[in-house]
Amino acid sequence: MMESDITYPCLQMMKNTSDGVKNLTCLQNDDGGRPLVVNPALFDSHFNLAMIYISVIAVALFIGTFGNLMILLVAFWSRGLNKVGKEFMVNLALADLCVAAIADPMCIVGVIKGEHFFSDKPWLCNLIASMCLTACFCAFASLTMLSLNRYVYLCHNEIYDKMYGRITCIVICVMCWIAAFLCEFPNFIGWGGHYFDQEANQCIWDRTSSLSYTLFVAIGLIGFPLLTMTICFILIFRRIWNTKKALYDIDEGKDGRMGKVMVESFRAAKTIFVIFVVFVICWTPYAVVIAIDVENTLPMPVHLFLTLLAHLHSSCNFIIYFVGNKRFRVVLGRILGCHDKTAVLSETKSSSVPDSPGTTRYNNFSGIIPQLKINKKQTSTGSDSYDGHI
Repeated sequence: MMESDITYPCLQMMKNTSDGVKNLTCLQNDDGGRPLVVNPALFDSHFNLAMIYISVIAVALFIGTFGNLMILLVAFWSRGLNKVGKEFMVNLALADLCVAAIADPMCIVGVIKGEHFFSDKPWLCNLIASMCLTACFCAFASLTMLSLNRYVYLCHNEIYDKMYGRITCIVICVMCWIAAFLCEFPNFIGWGGHYFDQEANQCIWDRTSSLSYTLFVAIGLIGFPLLTMTICFILIFRRIWNTKKALYDIDEGKDGRMGKVMVESFRAAKTIFVIFVVFVICWTPYAVVIAIDVENTLPMPVHLFLTLLAHLHSSCNFIIYFVGNKRFRVVLGRILGCHDKTAVLSETKSSSVPDSPGTTRYNNFSGIIPQLKINKKQTSTGSDSYDGHI
C-alpha cells in the first residue's frame, strides 16, 4: 500500500505550552494523506483574550445588524428624508449589514471553534472570506461615492441634478458591487487566496499569499478611498468656511437669521469630519499592518484586534447618524413606536424645502448646504431646523 493511500484519523492531543495553557491540537490529513497540524481555537489557548474579543464583536454584531436595518427602514419608509445621496447611504448600509450580520457571527465561531471547525468545510470558509471582503470593498466604494456626491452637492450645486439622477445613482451603486467582487475575484484564481487566518482567527483573504495583491488592497482599495475622502472633506470645509465668513459679514446687525446658516455649516462639517475620522481610525492601522507584515512576524493579538477594529467600522455609521441627526432620531423613534406611517411621511415631506430662486436648498437627512450665492438681498436661510449628516 502506497503512503499516499494511508488515511490518518483526526487525533486530539492535549499539551502544555510555555505559558501553562493547555492547547488542543488536532492532527488530520492534508491533500496528500499526511498528518496536518491544526492550531487550537483561541478560546482554548487564550481564554481571556478570546472573551474580550467575543464581548466586543458581539456588541458590534448587535449594533451593526440592528443599526443598518434601521437605516434601511428609515430610508425606505420616509421617502421625504435624505433625497441627496440616499442611494449611496442605502448601498453603504447594505454592505455594512453583510459584515455585521454574517461575517461577525462567523468571527465568533472562528474564535470558539477554531480552524478545525472549517477544516472539512472549505467551501464555507471561502464563502465567508469572499463575501466579507466584497462587502468591505463595496463599503469603501460607497463611502467614496457618497463623499463625491456631497462635494458636488455643496460646491457645484448647479450641475448636481444633471449628474445625480435617481437612475444614475442606482447604476453607480450596482457598479460598486460589481467592481468590489471583481477586486475580490483574484483570490479565486491564484492572486491571493482564502484561508483560516490563525493570527486573525477567522476565515479571511490570504494577506500572506501575494505581496502585490496585499499592496493592491492596502494602497488601492483602502488608501485611494481614504485619499478621495480627504480631498472632498478639505474642499467641503473650505467652501463652508468661505460661506461662513461671507454670512458673518452680511449678518452683522441683522436679525440673526444668517447666523443659522453658519451653525448649519459647522454642523455639516463636523459630522462629515466624524465620518472621515472613523474611517481613518478603523481602516488605516489594518492597511498599514497588512502591508508591512506579509511575513507574519507581528504578534497574534496585533492582527486579531486590528482586524476587529476594521470590522467595527460596519457598526459605527448608525451611531454617527443617530447622534448627529435629529430628524433621523425622530423618524426612527416614530417607526419603532408603531406610529402611523402616514404621519411619518407627512412629517418628513412637510420638512422638505423646495428649491426656488433666492433661497438656499437644504437637505434634512444630509445636513449639507449646497453652493451659496450670497447677496445683500438674501436674508432667508430657507430652513431653521435641519441638522446632521448622512
